[in-house]
Amino acid sequence: MRRVGTIVENQMKFWNKFYDVVLEAHGDKNGDGFTLMPRNALNEPALANPAMGGGQSTNVYSGGVFDLQADEALVIEVVVPVQPAYMGFHLSNLWGESLDYANHTSSLNGFQSEPDPDGTLRYVVAGTDPGVPNWLDAAAHRGGFLTLRWTYSTPPPELPKATVTKVALALAREHLPATTRTVSPEERREQIRVRQEHVQRRYRQY
Repeated sequence: MRRVGTIVENQMKFWNKFYDVVLEAHGDKNGDGFTLMPRNALNEPALANPAMGGGQSTNVYSGGVFDLQADEALVIEVVVPVQPAYMGFHLSNLWGESLDYANHTSSLNGFQSEPDPDGTLRYVVAGTDPGVPNWLDAAAHRGGFLTLRWTYSTPPPELPKATVTKVALALAREHLPATTRTVSPEERREQIRVRQEHVQRRYRQY
């Protein structure tokens, strides 16, 4: 029991320092004038490396922090030249904990994301539903992490690209292609129902 207590205490200290000091989730900690995780922006996608917490060597990561008022949104454009085996985009709080992904669309994988006719994936991060397909719901969090991950079998010759634009939530659709369809409240409820069902199946009790 003493050993368990030591492990828990050390894990708490490690992860608190990782998010606060290494990732600088709460501001510039080393005095160099910027934060490792940019505000309302994303790092340039890069292969996994120890400085960013490691990960599978063929994974490509891009991360940042969202910091939004209720009437603001981020429009994020993602171009993926080489299709990965897996892609995921998820939101978390500033301690790295996943948001409520069962009751909110706070994460989307490659299957769940809808590309535009030009092949570009365009997401909107906001706390209120803008009525577009690739909405990432901040779930009442004004701030948190943006995390994009692509998994490949071998390192791709060309890495994905991602750009972020902060906009007024009411004008988010103006920053999307005219072909962007409208997601009705009924469709969104069905989307959440499916997510809830999948979570229940994944964590079912025997």
